[in-house]
Amino acid sequence: MKKSVIWFVAAQLLIIAMMLLISKEVSLTSYINMSFFVGGTITFIGLLVYVVSNGFFDIFTMSMRKVFSTKRSLVDAESMRAPSELLDFQTRPFFHLGGSILLGMSIALIIYYLG
Repeated sequence: MKKSVIWFVAAQLLIIAMMLLISKEVSLTSYINMSFFVGGTITFIGLLVYVVSNGFFDIFTMSMRKVFSTKRSLVDAESMRAPSELLDFQTRPFFHLGGSILLGMSIALIIYYLG
């Protein structure tokens, strides 16, 4: 729980820094835009890691290694590890952090339209 709060605060500081660097103003609209970019990127990375770690690209990778390898290096190509074996870390923190940032963006968007 403590790590999640630290990561959330760090992401909020990143959003504020991006607001100041890119749009050069601190407003609700620029917060909504930057938090969408940061939260969407983190969630997209989590989804990408989730898809690769579940073995979706393993068959494609193995077949491409067989097609583009010579007869001598075919043994080496078959002994290489699959992409799902390379990514063995949890995706849940990405979804929690990205989801919390997008939730904050949604709350700010509701405040923007109601105000």
